[in-house]
Amino acid sequence: MKRAGKIASLFARHAQKRRKKASTPDVHGTADVAEEQTREFVVQEQTQETVVSMSNVTVEQTPEPMVRLEDVSTPPPVYDFSRLKHDPGERPPIASYPVNDQDAVRRAYILKAAFKPYAHNFEARIIGNRFRSFSPFWLHKHSWLEYSIKEKAAFCFVCFLFKEKETSGKGTNAFTDGGWRNWNRYDALDKHVGGVTSVHNAAQEKYDLFVNPRATINDLLVKVDSEDLRLYRMRLKYSLRCL
Repeated sequence: MKRAGKIASLFARHAQKRRKKASTPDVHGTADVAEEQTREFVVQEQTQETVVSMSNVTVEQTPEPMVRLEDVSTPPPVYDFSRLKHDPGERPPIASYPVNDQDAVRRAYILKAAFKPYAHNFEARIIGNRFRSFSPFWLHKHSWLEYSIKEKAAFCFVCFLFKEKETSGKGTNAFTDGGWRNWNRYDALDKHVGGVTSVHNAAQEKYDLFVNPRATINDLLVKVDSEDLRLYRMRLKYSLRCL
């Protein structure tokens, strides 16, 4: 019996030790948790400081290379033929276009050719004491001549393209500014052409060189001489009729 009591007291002491151990806090475990929390807090502080410092840093961007305007090649302008007015009474003068675009406009009009409405019903009006009208035969005879349906007047296609703005001469302005309407003065067409040094022939020479840059000076001189010979024969013919 005495031995059984010792065993019972031994179990009682062991149970008491277990209860004391359970009720006593784990100092080492708590310390480990606190240390881990402290470490996380320090990491968060360092992360925030890094973000703030990076936001204050000015990032230097590499400047893009400067491109000079003269290095950029501008393509030549392209004009829509259908948008260019064909009637000489509706066309703006060549000088109204930018200087760098004027040759392109000239090429476009040369491709369209002079405006010659052969089938148009030309209106007659009283000049002096007779009804007179523009003759389509004049369009056939003179390659430079064109007629404006809008203005009811005749114009010079060559002078429109190449006549110098400052130049003027007898019989030249009428075929470029407002048009020619004196149907009873057919000789005005020949006067407009004039001699070798006339404004019209200067424009005609520029036209020929523009269309055919390889044309020689001799070819141009022969053409002008032939025109002078034709005019001389016409004047001689009219003079003989008056005798």
